Amino acid sequence: MNGTIDIIGLRKAYPSFTLDITLSVRQGEFLSVIGPSGSGKSTMLNLISGLDEPEAGKIIADGRDIAHLPPQKRGIGMVFQDYALFSNMNVEKNLTYAMKLRKLHRAQRRQQCDELLSFVNLSGYNKRKVTTLSGGEAQRVALARALSARPSILLLDEPLSALDANLRRHLRDEIRRVHDEDGTLTTIYVTHDREEAFSISDRIAIIRDGRIEMVDSPENIYRHPSSLFCAYFTGEGTSLPAQMFNLSIDCDTIFFRPEAVTVTDGCFYGDADAYLILENAEVLSAEFLGRGYLLGLRYNGHRILAESQQRPHSTSATLYIRKTQMLMFKDGLAVK
Repeated sequence: MNGTIDIIGLRKAYPSFTLDITLSVRQGEFLSVIGPSGSGKSTMLNLISGLDEPEAGKIIADGRDIAHLPPQKRGIGMVFQDYALFSNMNVEKNLTYAMKLRKLHRAQRRQQCDELLSFVNLSGYNKRKVTTLSGGEAQRVALARALSARPSILLLDEPLSALDANLRRHLRDEIRRVHDEDGTLTTIYVTHDREEAFSISDRIAIIRDGRIEMVDSPENIYRHPSSLFCAYFTGEGTSLPAQMFNLSIDCDTIFFRPEAVTVTDGCFYGDADAYLILENAEVLSAEFLGRGYLLGLRYNGHRILAESQQRPHSTSATLYIRKTQMLMFKDGLAVK
């Protein structure tokens, strides 16, 4: 298999929602899937891997429909949130289990096991009992085991959600390194952490209520969301009714990120024509973020978020919103 996967009209109905998606992932691509809880992220992976059976649709991998093949015949590796390691086996036996199914000789199994452990920076862990591993070590073993079947497609279902923030940050970089060093591996990574998705993905797919809302690069999803839902789901922002302003574009909502706003309680030296100006906004809060402050303000009864390098010295401020960074929406969809 060459790692390209085309999901066409894949459908599965549940009491709470119906999954119905079409999605293409290129060979060697790292695609993250994000969305609210219960939107269908894990369901999609279960259907691709063969752990669940679709009611309709196709999963085309390397030119063949694998939607109804058993999991072991799909050429797909999967890493679960809870690792799913065999607790009665040591690390080496966990890794060589799939190799036995491939009829590899013992010497080949040991060699490949050593190579995989080195690949995930766990050399020498062969005889360790999996019950003695830390969370980070267990996750690396789970990743190595998924790779032991030599898959062309790797699925990861929130693999770092149970780990602390520092370890998550380190292991997400390791997962991306493994993906890149393989060279041809196609990775689909489900996460609830949008920062994680933005940091390691080639593209991001946003799922809402069982359907794909948007697929694009992290930069385009953040800067040019296709809907107001995607705008809010991928980062902080403010939406204001368009009728508050004299706009020439037919829209009902304007949206902007905190970094699009310049806050001043004194003189402003920029080109005023390049900004939408809101005077006498009330300063409600100032949260220090290290790189600066995230301000909460109120203007005409509407809450506004803005970034500032300094804490305001007064209880009111003038806001200058860059027009080039304002997004327009009508009925929840982006206006081009």
